[in-house]
Amino acid sequence: MGNSQFRFKEFTIIQEKSAMKVGTDGVLLGAWAEADAKQILDIGTGTGVIALMLAQRFPSAIVDAIDIDRNAAEEAAKNAAASKWANRIRIYESSLEDFHPEETLYDLIAINPPFYNSTLKPDEEARAIARHADSLPFDEVTRFADQYLSANGRLAVIYPTNNETNIMFGVAASTLKILRLCDICTKVGKPCKRRMLLLGRVSEGGVKREQLNILDANGEYSKEYKQLTQDFYI
Repeated sequence: MGNSQFRFKEFTIIQEKSAMKVGTDGVLLGAWAEADAKQILDIGTGTGVIALMLAQRFPSAIVDAIDIDRNAAEEAAKNAAASKWANRIRIYESSLEDFHPEETLYDLIAINPPFYNSTLKPDEEARAIARHADSLPFDEVTRFADQYLSANGRLAVIYPTNNETNIMFGVAASTLKILRLCDICTKVGKPCKRRMLLLGRVSEGGVKREQLNILDANGEYSKEYKQLTQDFYI
């Protein structure tokens, strides 16, 4: 399997043109995000991996996916068209600001955001756009979710913990509340460097907190990581 291709159990991702390749963050979010979902939106889809994972997990859902980058949108469309869920996935080349779904309320919005908090932007422009926080502040995401989430809809996000301030500002600027929070540690005993949140309109009695270790103390994939991703990784 070359670097330009990533094979999952039920679909294959071609990743020749998209600036952001398949990574652990996207796979974690695609496997973890939960909702009673019939209409789904994947923001900043890249190769389309999260959109395809959600199409697999929610067999009756229509999945929309957007990306501002033409190469990414074309590649995601190609990957979706080659999958068994081609008739349920719609890819749009669009920024979030310019995306106005007609009469659609989403039950699940997922985003593995383009956050790269550093004054030194990557040299490669496409990767810079894909990764730099300037291109999509989180309050823009929550403002969109306020308008386009269904009554019981969920917004799921994964982000590096050094971007906590930006994320919490976005949460505070919206009507959404944190329902579920998962701290991700690369290995047992290591500090948490990634976090996933599930947001919704109605709080259900406190935040459900959890922790996920990718590797166990022996450096092997942990039981909980394998369990979460078992339907996807070969």
